Amino acid sequence: MEWLFWVLVVALSACLWVLLKIATLIWWKPLQIKRSFELQGIRGPPYRLLGGNAADIARMVTQAKSTAMPWSHDILARVLPYFHQWTKTYGEQFIFWFGPKATLIVPRPELIKEILSNKFEHYEKGSGNPLARQMFGQGLVGLKGEKWVQHRKIIGPAFHLDLLKVGMILNEALRLYPPAAFLRRQTYKPMKLGRLSIPAGIDLMLPILAIHHDPSLWGNDAKEFNPSRFGEGIAKAAKHPFAFMPFGIGPRICVGQNFAMLEAKVVLAMILQQFSFVISPSYAHAPSLLITMQPQHGAQLILHMN
Repeated sequence: MEWLFWVLVVALSACLWVLLKIATLIWWKPLQIKRSFELQGIRGPPYRLLGGNAADIARMVTQAKSTAMPWSHDILARVLPYFHQWTKTYGEQFIFWFGPKATLIVPRPELIKEILSNKFEHYEKGSGNPLARQMFGQGLVGLKGEKWVQHRKIIGPAFHLDLLKVGMILNEALRLYPPAAFLRRQTYKPMKLGRLSIPAGIDLMLPILAIHHDPSLWGNDAKEFNPSRFGEGIAKAAKHPFAFMPFGIGPRICVGQNFAMLEAKVVLAMILQQFSFVISPSYAHAPSLLITMQPQHGAQLILHMN
């Protein structure tokens, strides 16, 4: 029976090792990360075992989507309700949790520039949603490293239009309603970002929508539609030259941005040659995120022949 004893010892040892690894992943490591950020003055909603803050986020998003909002460009509380709420509670920079993985908010354009303009990809793109990859394929957006460089060189010239000029009205629409409300990056090794020391494996959330609506960058009319702010170009539209980033910035800026702007101008020109239009009384103002920013219930228009 001695062999049975040793089998049990090995089995129990294996079970204890697995339990220790799980405890380290879902309890000890998050506590260490939380402590590290608290020592640097960064707080956030409390970490909960297994789910983190995912349930709170789902609840706030569901509640925000349950009703339309009054007509206003002040959409942050509806599109990113958890960000809006936690900013009021913990300040402009905080951490929150998806499961045991921490996400750090990076709220300032100068820090975002440092992240997105890094040519060595010290802040790499995350692995993304596996379901999204199955639906839309890998594509240029999902590639990393040398593969991304090679594909970018091939695809880039097809979208490059030196003579295209990014229009004030379209720029202001993209400022108020950027296609991506935020971008994500992650640290694959310990990094220094501004005054913060960030451990490896931390998600970084770059809140484009919040920056586009920030009165300290855009003035007291930040939540109003004012295309003239782009009258002297994008770099002078705000108090920081990188405060406008609807397509991102740096080496991984959206390769199709020029084509998208040209396409929008052509489509609008073709419509306005034949029609004028107004918003239908049935339109419910309900901007929301479904991969990109879009009207939750559609955008109903009334067309009039010119």
